[in-house]
Amino acid sequence: MRAAALALLALTLAGCESTQEKSAKLEKAAKLQERSAAPAASGLTIKRASRLVKVLATAVVHSSEGTAAAVTLRNTSSHTLRDVPIEIHVRDARGASIYANDIPGLGAPLRSVALLAAHGELTWVDDQIQAPGTPASVVALVGEGTVATASPPRLALTGAHTVEDPANGPGAVGTLANPSAAVQREVVVYAVARKGTHIIGAGRAVLPEVPAHGSVPFQLYFIGQARGAKLELNAPATAVG
Repeated sequence: MRAAALALLALTLAGCESTQEKSAKLEKAAKLQERSAAPAASGLTIKRASRLVKVLATAVVHSSEGTAAAVTLRNTSSHTLRDVPIEIHVRDARGASIYANDIPGLGAPLRSVALLAAHGELTWVDDQIQAPGTPASVVALVGEGTVATASPPRLALTGAHTVEDPANGPGAVGTLANPSAAVQREVVVYAVARKGTHIIGAGRAVLPEVPAHGSVPFQLYFIGQARGAKLELNAPATAVG
């Protein structure tokens, strides 16, 4: 499995590393620990669909590396929303649910969006799906978020482009800049590869920390493909300032 390979790589790499490689190691470690970091004590339960956030589209991508779900959201309100919960059910070709993220123990990025800008759109990705069988579709339910009381910073993604790793397959690299005075922690960079209206690849990078008025490089790998596709990335802030 790719996760095991990444963990082994992080342990065996020698001391001579580029900044990109150091960032990739930190990001990989963060994703591997995500299920145990600040886990939810109880499962996710959304009793009523949000009146402000609409689900525009869903997609599921499956390959030898695993399964990823992508959910495109739109905030129809004039307010930035925080901690918007997302419940997903991945279904097989017969319509049976083979995975849901309503189980206890998942970290916040696997069950919510940290920030959704006023009138903004974002494609949220879960690439940690553990499901038996072959997924065919995903259904999403979005709950009510909390209105942000302060204006959040807009993190800047620069230099993003796709790469092809001989060992880990298609991916993307770039730099995330934080123009604010607040340290951003556990920032998720969501990435999808689109061909026309179809998502053919999806992945995430989890950055443990982006310093105030600073920037860090990121690296992620796709489940699915990215060759010849349009790269789309989002990185919501996690703190205001």
